[in-house]
Amino acid sequence: MTQTTNQPAAKLRYGGIEAAIWGNSKKDEDGIRYSVTYVRNYKTDDGWKETTSFGEIENLKLGILIPQVAQKIAELKASDRQASQDDSDQ
Repeated sequence: MTQTTNQPAAKLRYGGIEAAIWGNSKKDEDGIRYSVTYVRNYKTDDGWKETTSFGEIENLKLGILIPQVAQKIAELKASDRQASQDDSDQ
């Protein structure tokens, strides 16, 4: 089962944009609920920075990244269900 920690359950990247998928325990303890944060990485003279502001081009990139995130969440949920079923079979 995917653990809820201070680390994301998964990270995906596309064109300087990073999606972090976070696993959060449901209140009824009946599994994991997932949320996503998106950041754009950019370089300045002071080094690499992050922002949650997206311009026109980044919005197009998000349009490519979001379906990949949805697919990854589906995979994580399937893995969670399998692990839960395996636990209940024992």
